[in-house]
Amino acid sequence: MEMEQLFGPPQNEKPLISFFDIILGVLILGLMMIFLLVSIGTGLKDKLPNDIPDTVMTPTFPVRTDTPSPTTVTVPKTTTAASTTPVSVPTVQERIYQALLTEFQDDLPSWSAEIDRATLTVRFYNPETLFELGRSTLNQHYKTILADFFSRYVKILTEHQAAIEAISIEGHTSSEWRGSLSEEEAYFNNMALSQARTRAVLEYCLQLSSIARYKDWLRGILTANGLSSSRLIIKNGSEAVEYSRRVEFRTYPKMFQPRRG
Repeated sequence: MEMEQLFGPPQNEKPLISFFDIILGVLILGLMMIFLLVSIGTGLKDKLPNDIPDTVMTPTFPVRTDTPSPTTVTVPKTTTAASTTPVSVPTVQERIYQALLTEFQDDLPSWSAEIDRATLTVRFYNPETLFELGRSTLNQHYKTILADFFSRYVKILTEHQAAIEAISIEGHTSSEWRGSLSEEEAYFNNMALSQARTRAVLEYCLQLSSIARYKDWLRGILTANGLSSSRLIIKNGSEAVEYSRRVEFRTYPKMFQPRRG
């Protein structure tokens, strides 16, 4: 009562915290929370690696319900020198033989001749039909054969000049000699005859006009050898006289060493 009397009656009192203050406080608190969250997010982002993309696309694959079987991968083979199948390459001797056979196979029967593959020898049998009996003179029949044979023979060999060491005309006789008193006398008589016959063949062949352009080459490698009865032809354990008497044209490739008479 005394207070009311002293100061008068109390006026309308205002509350200590108004509704406006509450709203303002909430706004301020919200702004602070937003600022705090932004600060935290920025700090975390700075700590992450720079090359990590903002958006990661996860690839999707079809899901198989069955169990796949093992896959066999075939690796193509690479051809190398070691894995390549060796190819058979004919030797010089084989190439020469095949060329001679191709050229003369149709003529050999009428010439009473053959080609020896192992020695590259063209062998003419029974020279008694080629020479006069016991003489070295060529008959006309043999001259005709030689003219045809030798020109074709040389032409083939010139295609292999670099591989040829020598060409030998070789004369052979049987062990017989009519009227001889001993085997030794027969041997020497047959030696002289075989040498004379091969020389006659050599002279005739080198004078053929068909081989004129090859003459210089032939003079350097062509020889005539009389071998008498040193290489007889034996059949069924005994000498085949008619086959032992022969004239041969033999080619010696450089891998072989020609035997001189």
